[in-house]
Amino acid sequence: MTDQEKKFADEFVFRYFNGEERSQITLAVEVAKFAGYIIPESKPKAELLVKALYNKEEIKTYIDSQIQDFKSKLHPSQRRTFWTAIAAMTVGDPDEWNQHGFINSTY
Repeated sequence: MTDQEKKFADEFVFRYFNGEERSQITLAVEVAKFAGYIIPESKPKAELLVKALYNKEEIKTYIDSQIQDFKSKLHPSQRRTFWTAIAAMTVGDPDEWNQHGFINSTY
């Protein structure tokens, strides 16, 4: 996998878990732009390009394995607790942060 492909794959996984709800094709187009790919203005051409990129065996296998790896780190029942804790976090002035810059939580 090239450095650019790895950047695409890593960013895809990050945004998959941390971004807004949207189609995987829309996500892949955004991520491909972020990774430095030149994306055609035409939506059909852009979608063909990112589908080809995403479906490259090495990239798809890497993305799928990363997603499964992240999902396996927490039992499904723990995920709810984790997201509840994240939702309760607040961001204050960095000077007020404790624990070496970690966000204070009211959870």
